[in-house]
Amino acid sequence: MKNIVYTRTIRLKKEWKSLICWLFLPVFMTVLIMQGVKTWHEETKVPIALVVEEQTEMAARLVEDIASTELLHIQFMSLDEALYKLEQHELDSVFVIREGYEDNILTSRRNQLIEAYSSNRSFAYQASVETITSYAQQDAARSKAAFVIKQLFSDYGMEDEWNYEEIIDSSRERQQNEALLQSDFSYYDKDNTAEEQTLPLLKAWGVWAFFAIITVFFLFDWMLKESRPSMRQRWLFTGISFKKYALGSLLLFTAIIYFMDIVTAFTFSLVFQEVLTSRVLFSLFTFRLSINLLAFLLASAYKQLFMYYLSGLAIGLLLIVVGGAIIPMDGLTGKWPWIAELSPVQSLLSGTIPLLWLCALAVLLAMWMWKGAKENA
Repeated sequence: MKNIVYTRTIRLKKEWKSLICWLFLPVFMTVLIMQGVKTWHEETKVPIALVVEEQTEMAARLVEDIASTELLHIQFMSLDEALYKLEQHELDSVFVIREGYEDNILTSRRNQLIEAYSSNRSFAYQASVETITSYAQQDAARSKAAFVIKQLFSDYGMEDEWNYEEIIDSSRERQQNEALLQSDFSYYDKDNTAEEQTLPLLKAWGVWAFFAIITVFFLFDWMLKESRPSMRQRWLFTGISFKKYALGSLLLFTAIIYFMDIVTAFTFSLVFQEVLTSRVLFSLFTFRLSINLLAFLLASAYKQLFMYYLSGLAIGLLLIVVGGAIIPMDGLTGKWPWIAELSPVQSLLSGTIPLLWLCALAVLLAMWMWKGAKENA
């Protein structure tokens, strides 16, 4: 192994630039794409101005609800500045929470709770109005319900049980903690209730897996370059065979690349808040071992670099699509679980081990070693 490391080190003295490039390309491109998607997502939000003229708890909660709306980009400013920007078409619309909002809610006056301004280019004005109005209507509904409950308490001599604020706070807490909106789906004639959730547009590990698979084929092109007929003659004067050298290089490259994968995992945990556990690292190792063995065995079957690169790109795209990195495959895997075994990418995204791939690649590697031993004999 010492001779293999020494020989590989000599080779890397001339190829270290390309090695570093291929090692850092997946994490660099993933961060670049994910940040680009995040910026694009922010730019697609509807820019509106919110003018808050009342400083009460109910108005503050309304502002918090509006600001939490995913598709709205909220800007807080004065009314004059907001109207000026609206005239310059820098804002889609302007909403004003006037003084007296809480009093109007408590006295059940629902008309003109919020003032709205728009221009002839306010393409999302109606959607924004409906969204913000729904939050105000929630406050009005809670207020009316609280009055009804207090009246019932009064009728039954329980006035001290709950006060008005406690009833409203309990209503908001119940809305936040419980899934009030649910969707029912049926698979295999079984009814399951799934909570409504927002899925990310792209997964960081899915984007990274695409570039990791593509780059690994370029990293293992040394198998073709160093097994050419003109190079094979040199192995006759060395103390190791090309088979042993190739296996040793496979282990060495796997160790180097996996070290970079660990750095990538820590980077994703800091930049994208991805979960970093021992299970994730082990799943990452099995994924790396799978694609390294795949690239190694594929390179051993080719003699022309162009066809090897072309096949590698095709296989990489196929594994990414089947693995669900681009198009979610949850529906298909729920109906046909065996689809999840078709790509190690699916195992990486789910945090499992691609046992089928590892077993198949181990058998092919054993056959490759046995074939080489038979030829040497």
